[in-house]
Amino acid sequence: MEFTWPNNKSFGVCLTHDVDRVRKTYQYITKGGKSNHRRIRRLSDFKNPYWCFPIIMEIEEKFDVKSTFFFLQESKKINLLKPKKWALSVGKYRFNNRKVSEIIKTLHRNGWEIGLHGSYESSCREELLREEKEALEHVLGLEVTGIRQHYLNIKIPHTWRIQHKAGFLYDASFGFRDRIGFRDERYLPFSPLENMFLEIPLNLMDGALFSNTSDEDLIWKECICLIETAERKKGLLTVLWHQRVFNEEEFPGWSNVYVRIIKECIERNAYFGTCKEIRDLWVINE
Repeated sequence: MEFTWPNNKSFGVCLTHDVDRVRKTYQYITKGGKSNHRRIRRLSDFKNPYWCFPIIMEIEEKFDVKSTFFFLQESKKINLLKPKKWALSVGKYRFNNRKVSEIIKTLHRNGWEIGLHGSYESSCREELLREEKEALEHVLGLEVTGIRQHYLNIKIPHTWRIQHKAGFLYDASFGFRDRIGFRDERYLPFSPLENMFLEIPLNLMDGALFSNTSDEDLIWKECICLIETAERKKGLLTVLWHQRVFNEEEFPGWSNVYVRIIKECIERNAYFGTCKEIRDLWVINE
């Protein structure tokens, strides 16, 4: 199936943000700065460098585009014997935290989409997935229909089946953790269960893009390659920029690349839509 992009647009762009952590905690030690002195100083700094929602809103309002924010309520307990998994359990937040619930409502009220960032173990546990969905809906005040699993942790096709049973209309987890690109040459959303449940593939993630180099010229060449592919295939480019990476001191240049992607795609006559809007277009084309 091919999308018919509205208003004779050439291809589609879906901007997304995974909200893994809303406050910097252990990262003050692991990714604190350029010296131990500065790291220690930051421990007493009341500013929250990960609270970048106003920056994102300002950028997207400037270009008249909207994105989807996936919020996470991780429940996995820390296992001291598995240090590689500690990051899943440290620095967690809850949807009903006053500041978190306020930004969720503010984003929704101003036209951004709110989706669930399913916890690591929810990909195989339908009951847990339903609990997280209901908790987010309680804060938001309406049904949540979209999801992306944390760490893109999906078990195919089991995760899709329990997501569908839990009431989600789409998933946005189908992509690579460690590199960018179109997984299985999927240039458009697809129906993995042969029903109205949609998979929106992920193609361009910040961490994977910046993992091998900080040279913005090289990074931009990779971005252009993906943009040109999406344009040539009349497909969909789904972009993931975590909200914390708009913190310029810790992630220099990352937000600038995000802005360049938006500007380049606008110049190439792209359609911009939230994940829900992409899903609604898919239903119309069906």
